[in-house]
This record gives sequence, C-alpha cells and structure tokens, in this order.
Amino acid sequence: MNPLSRPRVLIVCTANAIRSPFVEHLLRARLADAGVVAPVISSAGTAARPERAAVPEAVDLGREYGLDLAPHRTRRLDETLLRQATTVLCAAAVHRRAVLDMRPDALDTTFTVREFARLLREESGVSVAGDWETLVSRLARGRTRARRVSADDDDIVDPIGRSATVWREFERTTVDAVQTIAGHAARVLAEATAGREAGPPPMTRRQLRSRRAADPGTPPG
Repeated sequence: MNPLSRPRVLIVCTANAIRSPFVEHLLRARLADAGVVAPVISSAGTAARPERAAVPEAVDLGREYGLDLAPHRTRRLDETLLRQATTVLCAAAVHRRAVLDMRPDALDTTFTVREFARLLREESGVSVAGDWETLVSRLARGRTRARRVSADDDDIVDPIGRSATVWREFERTTVDAVQTIAGHAARVLAEATAGREAGPPPMTRRQLRSRRAADPGTPPG
C-alpha cells in the first residue's frame, strides 16, 4: 500500500526523548510482527528541542525489546505534523490538551495512549469491522459510555530523572498499553486486508440476469 494512503499515527509526549519514541518504535514493531499493513507511525514532543537523541535509558530499554532507538532524533510538535496525522496518541492528558489547543477539530482522533488501550479493552468482544479509521471513530463514540477513571490512570508517567521504580512503572504500563493496541489493531487491519484481497462478492443470479440483459456479451456465471 502507498504510504501516502495509509493512516498516519502521531505519538506525542513532552521532549520526544523517552515516552513517545518508545511507544512509536514498539507499536511499529508489534504491528510488523503481526504481518499487517500498519499505519505510518511517528512521534514528536510539545517542548522538544529538535535533533536531540533519545535519552540513554530509553535506548537501553528499547534494546531489551529488540528496538533500536539510537538513530531517533527529536521533533517539536507543530500544526503541520498535526495536519498530517489521522490519529494522535499522547503520553498524558497534558499533551492531549496541547494538541487540542492547536487543533480543536482533532478531538475525535486524539487520545492518550493508555486511554486508547482502555477503550479497546472495553470494546473487547465487539466486532469492529472496517479499517483503522473505523476503529478510531468507534472508540471516540465509546468515550461517552466508557467508565470514568482518574487522569493519572490514562497517563504514562514521565520517568526522566526518576528512580528505578518509576522506570519500571513506565515500562510496565507502556508495554501493556501498546500490546493491547497492537493486538486489537492487528485483527482489524488483517480483516480489512483480507476483505480487499477477496474482492467484491459474487453476483446473485438476479444480478447476473440483469447484467446479461443490459450486455448480451456477459459470460455465464
């Protein structure tokens, strides 16, 4: 599939040096493992200093999951990146507010990472036919009936300069959320791909007779 026609998912945190690049690389890897045509995934930071490397601890953590964050370079969030994105997944509610301050019309396509995963879990068992955009649209509608949680429950903690305990909490909650997103998204994307490959359903006898009447050269079904 042409990358320009694929959905574009933007992951947002503050400095684009720990949380968003880790989510970006892990989600991309998990969807690649599933063998589906995944969205184009990138990341940025609301207060990022451009062209900085990911922090060493994030690079080391990524390596434990088979990810190479060493080439990553930070980007600052701007309106151009938001216009290009079809879905925005934020590390925390503060980043979601920053996104919506810039693009109020992006409300239905902007979530925190953990919120997106939580809504997917609450939709578990409900068939979500279609593609990535259909999935996102359904989750946006599901917000109104989703159970209430505290803001902290939907945030990924910022571990920069924090203890090993906080880093473990960051790792646990982030990996859990990404695994949930990747698992659900892979099923939806696989079904969408299978539907495209299968082509249109065969014509009924009535449709075939009507087509023959309009075009006598139509071959028998």
